Amino acid sequence: MSVWPDGYQSAAAITVNFDGESFEQPLLPGEPLWGRYAYGRYGAQVGVYRLLDVFRRYEIRATFFVPGWDSARYPEVMEAIASAGHELAGRGYANENFSALPADEQRAVLEKSEAAFERAFGYKPAGWRGPSAMPGVNDPGQRLAIPGSLLSNETRSILVERGYRYDSSFCDDDIPYVVENNHGQRLVELPHFATASDRPYYEQHRMPAVVSAAWREELSAVHKAGGLFTLTISPRGDWGSGRGVRIHPVEDLLQSLRETSGVWFATCGEIAEWALESNRAGVVYPA
Repeated sequence: MSVWPDGYQSAAAITVNFDGESFEQPLLPGEPLWGRYAYGRYGAQVGVYRLLDVFRRYEIRATFFVPGWDSARYPEVMEAIASAGHELAGRGYANENFSALPADEQRAVLEKSEAAFERAFGYKPAGWRGPSAMPGVNDPGQRLAIPGSLLSNETRSILVERGYRYDSSFCDDDIPYVVENNHGQRLVELPHFATASDRPYYEQHRMPAVVSAAWREELSAVHKAGGLFTLTISPRGDWGSGRGVRIHPVEDLLQSLRETSGVWFATCGEIAEWALESNRAGVVYPA
């Protein structure tokens, strides 16, 4: 029996990690970056508009996870995303490593990013995805780049207490599940996986045709299992999908989704609200 509403076999959310110049901010705090650090600028100036065009043509409402630093730096881009009807969610302020921050510093970063969000959009984010690691954050000596979010075991509890409705940082289930803090406040976790993302492939210089085939295979398996397929892409120019040659796998995936019957297309916020209201999103875990 399907866990999804209206008899759908699976669900799909299209998500974008904006990750503009905020991604490099730990290297030069407060400054726009140029030259070899300009891949985030490419995403904000070119790549994001290419993604928006594809979403418009396929009539897709995506969920954009936007760092607070980028929302302040690119107001015109934020307006373009919001006016197209996409959901906007939080992603820290400037690529902080939440796994290394004490609870009070995590709260301070969230407060700063929420204030930037309110200035840009007029409201606080209801959803969140943890910032990703970058060279030098974890191991300055070896300059390791570790894809994926870095959270402490306190982060979700802090998100719950601050009124967030969902998080999408973990990779530990096929379907959404609910976590609850000691005060009975609940948060939905929307899992996502690297195999349905662009970064791991393009960091290894995989060709777009390889990425397209991998995503279609992932979609087929998730749909068969009745799970949540979460496409996770970025407009960046280095490991993102914003370049002209890399937009084709995104289009191929959206076309495959269109041709797959029984898929519930929804934003992360819509899936989270369904999970909270229906109590059918798996077991409730401690936050």
